[in-house]
Amino acid sequence: MLLELDGDGPLYLQIYRAMKLQILAGHLSEGAKLPASRILANQLSVSRNVVMLGYDQLKAEGYVIGHKGGGTRVVDCLPDERLDTVDQARNNARKESAAPKLSAQATISLAYWQGRARLSPQGNTPLSYDFRYGDIEVDQQSKKQWRRLTARLFNNDVHQYGSPQGETYLREKIAEYVNRNRGCQCSPEQIAIVNGSQQALDIIARLFISPGDKVIVEEPGYLAAKAVFQAAGASVIPMAVDQDGMQVESLSQQRSKARLLYVTPSHQFPTGSILSLSRRLALLEWAEKAEGFIIEDDYDSEFRFEGRPIAALQGLDKSSRTLYIGTFSKVLFPALRIGYVILPPDLVEPFIALRWHSDRHTGTHQQRVLAEFIAAGFYERHLRRMRKRYESRRRLLIASLQASLGSQIELHGTNAGLHLMVVFKDRSLLEKETEILSTAWSAGLGIYPASPLYQLPPERLGLLFGYSGIEDAAIQPGIALLKQVIEPFLS
Repeated sequence: MLLELDGDGPLYLQIYRAMKLQILAGHLSEGAKLPASRILANQLSVSRNVVMLGYDQLKAEGYVIGHKGGGTRVVDCLPDERLDTVDQARNNARKESAAPKLSAQATISLAYWQGRARLSPQGNTPLSYDFRYGDIEVDQQSKKQWRRLTARLFNNDVHQYGSPQGETYLREKIAEYVNRNRGCQCSPEQIAIVNGSQQALDIIARLFISPGDKVIVEEPGYLAAKAVFQAAGASVIPMAVDQDGMQVESLSQQRSKARLLYVTPSHQFPTGSILSLSRRLALLEWAEKAEGFIIEDDYDSEFRFEGRPIAALQGLDKSSRTLYIGTFSKVLFPALRIGYVILPPDLVEPFIALRWHSDRHTGTHQQRVLAEFIAAGFYERHLRRMRKRYESRRRLLIASLQASLGSQIELHGTNAGLHLMVVFKDRSLLEKETEILSTAWSAGLGIYPASPLYQLPPERLGLLFGYSGIEDAAIQPGIALLKQVIEPFLS
């Protein structure tokens, strides 16, 4: 044990004070054994009798007790006056220790992190019906296929560092898939593998943003994207969304101001609107003329249930001004944490350089398993199965909402994705949002507000309903409970 003597007075009292400080500071917990007197004497270069005198003083004051054949131990229950001393010592230590001074980036990130509490139920009440968005069903057939591939590939030589850009074979499979199914135009060399879309946003923010730069985002929009941009020092400019997506008509006013524009064109988050073709072309025109860049977050485009798919912005871009983000978390399982970015050729090397500085690369073994999963056709079969299941739940959720609250609500974003948005016509409900959420959560109903996703206050109460992570049998009774919760608050 490292015991520092204060040099004040007899050695046995110095040993007594140093040992008492160890006990009061919690370094020696209740029941902990003190060092043998002979060993401690050797460490301190003093006689054993001196150490034993110090231990005797501790015993006399009730801090320790001697056990025959078991050495000297801290008492199991310190006297109340000693416990008060411990608490006082800890409180004094807290007062004396100044709060750590955080960077601007850490301060903003912490504020967003703590603000996430508004989005989730509080307390320990179990939820009988949980419409949390972002959760998905884990398909058992795909799980078995993944397990077999994992076991087979683990014996391969995948135990060394990998490329910060990602495994070549996986990038080839992704390029084939997005070019064929999403209308993208890219080569494997333009793709970088990341640990999910959030890491992609973080690297892109560091790639482009200097303090004071402006970034255009959707209003309402993805909270975590705003947090990343603001933490990087950007000033975030909200741009309103309607039924055709971001209202790009006012972009000309921002042409000389913004460096980046973030958009979710295939299924706007959270409203679910789809950016029209004319607006997509207007966005690309803005990027070319303003020498800006577009971040296209295609977070759940694989799940489209109505209407004809529209090609990704990246595939329409002739000026290499679009950075396309895709993820496998919303399709396979969130714990996978594998996403990808399609980059303009000139940005590939700067992006990889920044990636190398953070965490080197995504797990090599997981990348190879995913590549084989795609190559074997399992991925597209998985998509077909999940589309059918989610489509069934989507229909059931819409029917239940219309049957229970049809005259009171408007539904948004019902034709694609993994969630929809319910907006209540009664404007007075927005003022009662906190009480409504508390009542629902206490009743075991998980509902989630859209208001934290707005920079400017919304006009009406909006709730987001995920249907990819809830069982079919829970949808109708869950919405029936929602009606019971809402009705007392209606004007």
